[in-house]
Amino acid sequence: MSDRTVRSAGGFTLVELVLATVILSVILVAIGFFFSNMIEQSDIVDNRTRALQISRQGLDEMRTQDIYAMPDTTLGPVVVDDLFSRSIEISTPYAEYPDAKLVRSVVVWDGKHGLESLSLSTIF
Repeated sequence: MSDRTVRSAGGFTLVELVLATVILSVILVAIGFFFSNMIEQSDIVDNRTRALQISRQGLDEMRTQDIYAMPDTTLGPVVVDDLFSRSIEISTPYAEYPDAKLVRSVVVWDGKHGLESLSLSTIF
């Protein structure tokens, strides 16, 4: 019986174990980065969804006001939920339609990569 036959009947060599450990480590690190990125993207989407909701609330609140009696102005900013601030801009954009008011609700918040904003507008 040769030495080769006896060695192969044993177990894994140290080189094989180190190589398997390195491959497993690379896979686990990649999975970790994937999940951390997914959590970060989820937070970004949550902030944008909340900003959209706050902006819609601003427009809905303006529907209950007498917009036509208001001068062109900016109302706010009003801090909402300690992270978001909302401003309402009222303007008369069309000289040929003096009763038409453009109402724009702008929400600003401090996001992961600096200040972010979202705005909705409508004409009353």
